[in-house]
Amino acid sequence: MQHEYGSGGKVTSTLVAHTKRVNSVRWIVGVEYETELVSGSTDHTAIVWSWKDGKYIPFVLKGHESNVNIVDGLYKSNTTVVVTVGMDSTLKIWCRKAPPEEFCISQTLNYGYSICIGVRISFLPSTDTLILACALDNSNIELYVEDDQFNLSTTLKGHEDWVRGLDFTVDDKGDLILASSSQDCYIRLWRITTKYLEQTNFDNILKTKIGDFKIYIDSILTGHEGWVYSVHWNPKSTQLLSASLDKSMIIWELDLESNLWLEKIRVGEVGGNTLGFYGGVFSPDGESILAHSYHGAFHIWNNQEEYWEPSVTIGGHFGEVTDLAWEPQGEFLMTVSSDQTTRIHAPWSKSGEPVTWHEIARPQVHGYDLSSIAILSRYRFASSAEEKVIRTFEAPKNFVENFRRICNIQERENEMESGPKGASVPSLGLSNKAVFSNDYEDEKEDSHFTAVTLTEPPTEETLLQNTLWPEVQKLYGHGYEVYSLASSPDGLLLASACKATTPEHAAILLWETANWTQVQKLMSHTLTVAQMSFSPDSSHLLSVSRDRRWSLFSKSSQNKFELVATTDKKTSVHTRIIWCCSWSHDSKYFTTGSRDGKVVVWTKSATQIKNGILGEYETASRHLELKNESVTAIAFAPGLVLGSYLVAMGLESGVIRCYKWSPEEWQHVLFLDKSSAHHLTVKRMSFRPVFGKAGHDRDDQNLLQLASCGSDNSVIVHNIEVK
Repeated sequence: MQHEYGSGGKVTSTLVAHTKRVNSVRWIVGVEYETELVSGSTDHTAIVWSWKDGKYIPFVLKGHESNVNIVDGLYKSNTTVVVTVGMDSTLKIWCRKAPPEEFCISQTLNYGYSICIGVRISFLPSTDTLILACALDNSNIELYVEDDQFNLSTTLKGHEDWVRGLDFTVDDKGDLILASSSQDCYIRLWRITTKYLEQTNFDNILKTKIGDFKIYIDSILTGHEGWVYSVHWNPKSTQLLSASLDKSMIIWELDLESNLWLEKIRVGEVGGNTLGFYGGVFSPDGESILAHSYHGAFHIWNNQEEYWEPSVTIGGHFGEVTDLAWEPQGEFLMTVSSDQTTRIHAPWSKSGEPVTWHEIARPQVHGYDLSSIAILSRYRFASSAEEKVIRTFEAPKNFVENFRRICNIQERENEMESGPKGASVPSLGLSNKAVFSNDYEDEKEDSHFTAVTLTEPPTEETLLQNTLWPEVQKLYGHGYEVYSLASSPDGLLLASACKATTPEHAAILLWETANWTQVQKLMSHTLTVAQMSFSPDSSHLLSVSRDRRWSLFSKSSQNKFELVATTDKKTSVHTRIIWCCSWSHDSKYFTTGSRDGKVVVWTKSATQIKNGILGEYETASRHLELKNESVTAIAFAPGLVLGSYLVAMGLESGVIRCYKWSPEEWQHVLFLDKSSAHHLTVKRMSFRPVFGKAGHDRDDQNLLQLASCGSDNSVIVHNIEVK
């Protein structure tokens, strides 16, 4: 996987058809190379995705009256069998004869007042008869055997709490082994065989049309101290992987001498503030294990000569991503999210391997949902959350050193020599406290920080504890939660605005970044300022608001910002909330986008004749209107593209449109659908400040990178070729 898809893997496809949360996804097994998968969702449907003509085609299975929580599937001769379990207490079995026939319900099992919380389907050993294992909320496992229809054959009892994981395999003896894991912290192995063993008491017998199968407990595995959420058999050997909320995963293996199942490998986290693993799987070759955890992160370990090494993998936010900003030279991207973290994403490549993007630091792990970010310089930023305080941060030496190594950045300046080494968060605190080199011994009890030397992107454990940035200042002044931030390109000023229902609270505060003092209070709006943007020459500040108006402030000869233009109902063009704004690279034009689907470009009038509250400003061309759409994010390209300005628009539906604009016309040039862009609201977009790809030595004037983030928890960097 790693060699084919780059240094640490990457997202290759996004499948969009569900309208609500996806609860379960499984490959349909039974062939050498799987090309179909099935997913279940809170939207009451399951979908079978079939690979055809270079893309996945969805086939929707409708029949449940509530959430679909678990799915599974396999191939039987020329029939595809899919099992779906819903919160309506039903289990449905869907069959499809050889394509192109459609799926139809062949059977429905009703559990009455019980709920099925786990399901697996397989073949009885050495037969083509299907067996279905269902874990119920009474801690029992029901086994159904196919006989034209699935009939309840026996019930396996033993677990003392809910069974969360099930998996089948066939061992070297030809017997079928069912592994079950439970919230009672135990794993049970059930052997299903046709062989007669005198010393074994068969409490359970499967009666089928082809004969009787005996079932007995083969082993009970103890080793976890928390709920065991999943079990998965190694496809290449009889090894079992278990994942638990005790922050560990264990590989179990049968010891032939003692005939006991023993713990062979244990991997996971020691300490930290995570809540363990929700699931784990072996790779197809059995040489890697992948886990996902409570905080939405992936963890991967690779087998290196019987030593399992943690490796680089993909990751991202697990909450709505509310804002993003490029580092001034475009070397990395910073994002903030309602998952209460600030993250830094950057390109990385090993020698001879493709460049892939990874999270390289998590400067802020907060206690409130984050709302906005403003980068002041390469190693300084400010962020806001659902609190009245603005927090500012500076990079520690450890980050600067690791960033230069991971991204191969050569910098002339020899800064950060006397700065802090890292940061840590005190118990019950929200502020990142600086940790200095000479403080290690003193701080050891209070600090979780350990300086690490990285040559590749950090693992989740390192990100959580060792990549924080020290907080340097708190800025107080707003009466309600801070909603938006903007920094001037020269890094000298920071603008902030909070949620507001009155003109007093809708004021924009200007801060001087040299000494963190409030230098101005700009009054114009009456409701929350949705977004602000400084012009590239730092001489103007543009703001847009829920009051359906925009305001433009200009720097005077006394270095004070003054209101020079604004709109009202007659002049605004927009009739709904204005969500977004952006400046052209030359500071000549700015654009606004609103909920009514209108995009308007504004400029200073050539005649310079003042026109009421618009002052010397006017529309630069006819406006663009996107019918039945809401424009929630907008961005100008960092330069002219084939002689025209390029404007990217993110919509509430999740799609992104790009237009070439000139005062004479709008020309649509690019459409990114939900599978390429976002499937929920686009929250913010920004072009890389320079042409070319981040992570490459030279700038390419024929390529742009557009970063976007959305309510679907994703951050995407799009490569746009200029032709």
